[in-house]
Amino acid sequence: MGQKQPAKGKSAKSPRRAGVKAAPRRRASTKQKTSPPAGTDTFRQAVARYEEALEALQQRRFQLASELFQGIIDDFPEERDFHERSRRYLQVCARALLEPPAPATFEERVYAATLAINAGSHDEAVRHLDAAAGENPDNDHVHYMLAIARADGGDAQAAAGHLLRALELNPDNRRLARHEPSFKQLRDDEAVRDAIG
Repeated sequence: MGQKQPAKGKSAKSPRRAGVKAAPRRRASTKQKTSPPAGTDTFRQAVARYEEALEALQQRRFQLASELFQGIIDDFPEERDFHERSRRYLQVCARALLEPPAPATFEERVYAATLAINAGSHDEAVRHLDAAAGENPDNDHVHYMLAIARADGGDAQAAAGHLLRALELNPDNRRLARHEPSFKQLRDDEAVRDAIG
C-alpha cells in the first residue's frame, strides 16, 4: 500500500507538469472571475455582435459597422477583450465615413465629375464641371463631359450645346461622339447630326 500512494501522487502531478490541462483551467477560471456565471450567454451575444460588425465592415457598410462596434462597448461592459478591437475598428469606420474634401483644383473637379458620371450622379457631375468650365471655359474635354452629364440627366438641349462646343474646340471629339451611348437622343438634333457627320 505504501507503494501505491506515491504512484497516485505521480499521476496527479504529471498533467500539471505537461501543462496541457493547466492552461485551459486558468483561462476558464479567469473568465469566471471577470464574467458573472450567466455571462456565457452574454459572451456568445458579444461574439455574435462582433462577427456581425466585422461582416458589415467587410461589406463597406461603415455606418452600420460603427453602430455595432459601439454597441459592443456599450452593451457588453464585462467583455473587455472586445473593447480594444472595437475601438480600433470604430476609428477605421470614422475615417471611412468622413466626406472627402471638396475638389479644389481644375484636375480634381474633372476627376470628381468623372466619378460622379460613372456613379450616375449627373447633378453632382454638372456642378463639378460647371466649376471647371468657369476656370477653363475653352476646354473641350469639360464641354464633352458636360454634354454626357446633361444628356444622361435628360437635358438634351443643354447637352447638344455642350457637344457642339466640344466639337468646335476639338474636331477629334467627333469620332468619340459617334459611338457615345449617351448621345443617342441628341442625334435627332439636326445641328448635332451635321456636326458628328
